[in-house]
Amino acid sequence: MHDESFDVLVIGSGLSGLTAAALLAKRNLKVLCVEQHTQPGGSCGAFRIDGRTIDQGTAMFFGFGSEGFNPHRYVMDLLGQPIDVLRHRYMYRLVYGGHPILFHADLDAYFGELATLFPDEIEDIKRFYAYIGDLYHHVIAADKTYMAPTEIPKAEALGRFACHPVRNVRLLALLSKSAGDLLRKFVDSERVVRFFSKLTSTYCYTTLDETPAILAITMFMENHIGGSYYAVGGSHQLPGKLESAFERYGGIIRYRTKAVQVTFTHGVPDGAILRGDEGNYRVKAKTILYGGTLLQLHERMIVESERDPKRLERIRNLSMSYPSVVLYCIVDKEALMPGTLPIEMLADNPDALDEKEVTMYAFSLADPSLCGADEHVVMAIGPSLRPWPECTGDAYRETKEAEKDRLLGILESHFPAFRSHVRYACLASPATIERFVMKEGGHVAGPKQAMGQELLHRQGAKSEWKNLYHCGEATVMGTGSLAVTISGISAANQILRDLSVPQYRWTQPVTEMTRVVGSSVDEVRMTDDGRRLPTANALSDTAMVMLHDAASACQWCLDAPCMSACFDHHEIPAIMRRLECGNVEGAKKQLALKGDLDRLRCFDCPAPCKDVCRAKTVHGYPVAIDTILQRTCTGSDHMMPQERKGFANPRAR
Repeated sequence: MHDESFDVLVIGSGLSGLTAAALLAKRNLKVLCVEQHTQPGGSCGAFRIDGRTIDQGTAMFFGFGSEGFNPHRYVMDLLGQPIDVLRHRYMYRLVYGGHPILFHADLDAYFGELATLFPDEIEDIKRFYAYIGDLYHHVIAADKTYMAPTEIPKAEALGRFACHPVRNVRLLALLSKSAGDLLRKFVDSERVVRFFSKLTSTYCYTTLDETPAILAITMFMENHIGGSYYAVGGSHQLPGKLESAFERYGGIIRYRTKAVQVTFTHGVPDGAILRGDEGNYRVKAKTILYGGTLLQLHERMIVESERDPKRLERIRNLSMSYPSVVLYCIVDKEALMPGTLPIEMLADNPDALDEKEVTMYAFSLADPSLCGADEHVVMAIGPSLRPWPECTGDAYRETKEAEKDRLLGILESHFPAFRSHVRYACLASPATIERFVMKEGGHVAGPKQAMGQELLHRQGAKSEWKNLYHCGEATVMGTGSLAVTISGISAANQILRDLSVPQYRWTQPVTEMTRVVGSSVDEVRMTDDGRRLPTANALSDTAMVMLHDAASACQWCLDAPCMSACFDHHEIPAIMRRLECGNVEGAKKQLALKGDLDRLRCFDCPAPCKDVCRAKTVHGYPVAIDTILQRTCTGSDHMMPQERKGFANPRAR
C-alpha cells in the first residue's frame, strides 16, 4: 500500500463523511475513506452483547419523511440505495417535572397536551407555531438544495430569495436572534420559556437563549411534520447502507486505519500519513475531506509549520456541548411498563440543565429483532457534570460505578421495576466516548450550536488551505444526524464545484428508495417463519434472507479470533456486518482482497475460524462462516441439509 494516489481522501466514516464519499464516488472520482474504528458511522454505530444489538449513540433519525425537511431520504434517492425505516407513532414522550407530554405528529393534538400544562398561554403558543410554521413550510422545507448557507452560490441564493422575498427578509432578520428572542415576541410567560428551553437542550444541548432562532424553527416544526424514524435492524443500518452505496460506486474504505498527519507540498495539502495494521504509510490525494473534530486536526494532524496559532487558540476556546455518559442495559420485559415509548425524555428539573436530564432509548419496543423475545435493550444518555479522574485506577472505576448507579436510579424513579430486572448494565464514560468516536472529553455534540459560534460563525466546507475541506458536527449545520448529513452533501457539492464536475441538484425523485415499513414490528415485512426480509439486492430474496440471517449471528468481536484463525485472514466480522446490511458487493470486495474469488479457500477448508467463533457461547453453534463466504461468492440459493445449521435467525425466538 505504497505510492497510492486518489482523487479524494475522506478522513472519518461518520454520517457526514460517508455521505460525501458516496456522492463523490458516484461522480466517478477515485475515493478512499479511512476510519480508525472497525465499522462505519461514528456515533451512529452499534455493538453486540451476547447476541443483542445495542445502539452506540445516535439512534433517533429525522429527515426520512416524504414531507418536510428530508435530507436522509434525498441522499438515499440520489444513491439508489434501499433502506427500510420505522416511523414512530409519537416522536417521544417528554416527562417535564413529572408531567408527561406526548409529542404527536398532529400539531392540534400536541397543543392539547401543552394546554394541560399551560392553559393560560396556549393561544400564545399557537401564534408562535403559526409564525414559525409559515417560515418552515414556505422557505426552509421548500428549499430542496440541502446545502449549508455558506456553500450556496450567490446567484442561486439570490434566485431563491426572490421566490419568497418577504418571508426571506423575516428569516434573515432572525440570523442575529436567539430562539428565546423569537419566542418572547409571542409569549410573556417565563414558565413557557423554560419549557421550550428544555426542548432545545434535549435537541442540541443549548438553552433557548443560546440556540439560534433559525435552527429552533426547524427543530420545533420538523418533529411533527417530517416525523422521527428508526432504521429497521438497528441504527448501524444507516451507515451500513451508505457504505454499501459507496462501495457499489467504486469507493474504497479501510478500517483500523488512522490518519495521523496531513502532508503538504509548498503550503498545499497533498495527502496524508496513515497508520494501519502494518504501520505507517503515505497516500497522495488531490482533495482531502476531513470529518473529525477541529481540535484533532489543528492540534495534531497539521504540521506545526503550517498551523495558524491564532486559529488554534480560537478552536481551543470554543464552548463545547456538555460531556456525556451512556448507560447500556439488557433488561427483562417487565422492566418497562406497558405504554412505554421507544424514546422517553426525562427532565426532572424544569428550571435548569442538570444531570437528571436523561433520554432513554428502548428501540426493541419498535423492533424486537434487536434482542430476545423476553427482554429489551435500553440505552440512556445524559450529561456528566462531575470532574472525572484519569481513566486508570480505582478512582476511575469507582466513578464509573457511581455514575452507573446514578443513571439506574433515575430510570428506576420513572420505571419502578427497572433496576430489579437488569440482566446486564455497563457505562460509557466521557473517556470511553473519546476512545471510540474521537470526541474529546466526551463532548458528544462537539462545539455548541450557540449564539456567537453558530451557523455562519462556524467552519465552512472550505478550509483556509486549498484542497482541504470539512464536514461534520463542527461545520455550519452542526448538531444531529440530519445536520451532519447536510454538511456531507454541502462538502461533496463544494468539492465537485471546485473540480468543475456536475453538482447534485434536487429533482422530484422517480423512485423512492426509503421505505417506511410501519410504526410497529407487526407492520414490518416478514417471512412466514418470522424472519425479516432484507431490502432489494442483486441476489434473490431467498439467498439474501439466508445470508442476512446467518451473518446476524456474528458478534462483531473487536479482537476477531475468527480472523486470526482464518488461513487467509479474511476480515470476517467486516464481511458479516456488510451482509447484514445487504451489501453483497462490498462483502465480495473484502473477499477479493485476499485473492481470486474462483479459488476461494473456503470451498475446501476445515474452517478453523468456526472453532474459535464466540457465537457458540451465545447461540449454541458457530457462525456458518465457510458456507456464508461460499454463498456470497456464488449467490446460490441451494443449500445442503448439513449446511443449514447456523442459518436460523438467532433472534427469531
